[in-house]
Amino acid sequence: MATKDEIRDEIELARKHLEEDVHKRELEAEERLDELLSKKKMEFCSRCGRKIDSRMDWGGKCLHEGCEELVCHECWASEERRFCRKHLKEYVRKEGKEEPEVKESRMKRLTLSYMDFLRDRFEKFESMDWTPEEFIKKPVFQIKNRNYGKFRIVVYRKGWIRKRPKIEFLVRPIEENIEGVINEFLEREKKVHIIIVLTGDTPSIDIKTKDFVEKFSDKRISLFLGDVEMNQVYFNLKEKVTEKYSSWVDPSKVPMKFRDMLAEIAESMSGRKIVSAKRFSTEFGLENVTGLKILSECDFLEGISGTDCFILRE
Repeated sequence: MATKDEIRDEIELARKHLEEDVHKRELEAEERLDELLSKKKMEFCSRCGRKIDSRMDWGGKCLHEGCEELVCHECWASEERRFCRKHLKEYVRKEGKEEPEVKESRMKRLTLSYMDFLRDRFEKFESMDWTPEEFIKKPVFQIKNRNYGKFRIVVYRKGWIRKRPKIEFLVRPIEENIEGVINEFLEREKKVHIIIVLTGDTPSIDIKTKDFVEKFSDKRISLFLGDVEMNQVYFNLKEKVTEKYSSWVDPSKVPMKFRDMLAEIAESMSGRKIVSAKRFSTEFGLENVTGLKILSECDFLEGISGTDCFILRE
């Protein structure tokens, strides 16, 4: 039986090896960064999905042996996040000892990893600040349920007295009754926009399910199907609002604030950026009356009298 001193020496040796490995991965990351920067290639953090275009924002390379994915500086600062999303679940450590791997179904493990990604995304980016009905001036979010099969994030508009729910973001595995899940939320208050992400691994996504999602159309719900094994997201491409929300759902995209989304469709006139209600309504698949109402609510826009156009303030 090993003595306490022998156990302590073994732990210290393991720590030393870990520190050497971390340093090695940081050096390897720097070499890859030099290569990427020389090619002027844009990259995304493999842990949180944040767009990175500066060398100073990178922390290191995923600690999983053989993995070449890069991890941003913010994620690298947390020891538990020094792994890409794919390998995070393989790293379970407590007081220097590895716990037994939890025996879960493949799809469940992948979905849980995707839920982690969404939590990180909401924590790192400013919350969603628009719906198909209004601009949310002071958005705040709250993770209401973190459990598998019940994952739920609510985005609120912060008021003087209380906050009002405006968006519900849900993740549901496709092993559930899809139409039942959707009908449950169609019965709710219409003023809350629902975003549902149905998750599954590649073998579990059949043609019927994919076809249902890609043809789904309802202004109250943005429906997505996420292949969490291949990191692919499916939705009805004709639904403009759903397409705009896809930047939050798809790990390969970067979420944008409403102001920045308007800046992308604005036209330059006399050195100013002009947004028309007609162009905005077309881009977002809204009625002109609704589009004009939403733009009128934005404090960063200045209306031009006698037109449906607005100046985007600097």
